[in-house]
Amino acid sequence: MEQVCPQKKCTGCAACVSACPKQAISFNPDSCGYYYPQINRSSCINCGLCRKVCPSVTLQHLDYPIDNLAVTAKKEEDVLSCASGGAATILSNTVLANGGIVYGCDGSDIRNVHHVRIDSISELWRLKGSKYVQSYTGDIYNKVKSDLKQNLKVLFIGTPCQVAGLKGFLQGKHMDLLVTADLVCHGVPSQQMLNDNIDLYTKEKGESCEVHFREKVARRANVKCDAGYRITYGWFFQNQPYVGAARNSVPFHKDPYMLGFISGLTFRPNCYECRYACIARCSDLTLSDYWGLAKDAGFDNGKGVSNILVNTKKGEELWNMAKSNAIFEQRDIVEALRGNGQLQAPSSRHSQHDRFANLYPQIGFKKAVSICSRWYLVKFWLLQVSRWFLAIVK
Repeated sequence: MEQVCPQKKCTGCAACVSACPKQAISFNPDSCGYYYPQINRSSCINCGLCRKVCPSVTLQHLDYPIDNLAVTAKKEEDVLSCASGGAATILSNTVLANGGIVYGCDGSDIRNVHHVRIDSISELWRLKGSKYVQSYTGDIYNKVKSDLKQNLKVLFIGTPCQVAGLKGFLQGKHMDLLVTADLVCHGVPSQQMLNDNIDLYTKEKGESCEVHFREKVARRANVKCDAGYRITYGWFFQNQPYVGAARNSVPFHKDPYMLGFISGLTFRPNCYECRYACIARCSDLTLSDYWGLAKDAGFDNGKGVSNILVNTKKGEELWNMAKSNAIFEQRDIVEALRGNGQLQAPSSRHSQHDRFANLYPQIGFKKAVSICSRWYLVKFWLLQVSRWFLAIVK
């Protein structure tokens, strides 16, 4: 076997690594930190199983949503501790409370974001919050398989390609007790890029920083704004004081990592051609922010609202068990589709992506992002000026 799939199509889900019966596939980063499988030809027996489980080679069955929901958790602490309305927490609590297992992305060690197994509600905090980086799956698929063999209920939460990788790995076996939930994904930078960016603060600037891609902080009383909380993108510094109830943070356009992410510059190459970025989903449930939610929904609390697409009967069964812990409303699926671009098509390939991939290993992350983002920043500031001008005219 020469390769599992063409490199530009590889999602980095690592299903092939877990599936290989001879452990002939290793998983190694390239110069940009994106992980790719490498086949040891002397160990490979050419069984083809790696290609059978690969979500880029074997497309998993897709289901169109049967229901669309706007959701927030009933408990305010759950809403405030989550990136959006707490949909994943609601579902996870239900599975764990009924003796099941939850698998999801752990960002407690931000330099090593990876999937973990959770069997206790007390550990659920590890899965909360947004992580704008690819989660390393390691041998997590084998752990899921082991739990299913022991007749344990399992909820697996991940990006669509990770869900597709898991379903491909299981090959239709032991599926009765598995419920999958995918997160609507814009694309993923590499862990190496994130670590390089953290080093800008901890080494170059001597700052001790904690990373919160999105954090809800109470709005300051002296600032004229809507009631509730604001969701902040940025980097928060431990050695700087709070300003009211908000921490000092670096706005996205001044931080190389967030600038690269928001502009779509630093995504893994396959993300721009993602076959799972559409309204038909590979999972039982799809979770995201409810972008485009109309004001008549009655969720204008400023604290975040989740969107749950119920895609299968199995997903519907879990939701029916969980909904007593949620405030929710059924909405038109067209509303969710219009409000979320990644339910329509993959992120557009950044015009400077190839240039960035060449520059990054040579001149470093910060300089490469700066050079390749100049035109994006020009457009960003022109937009800000136009908004300021229109506000004055009105």
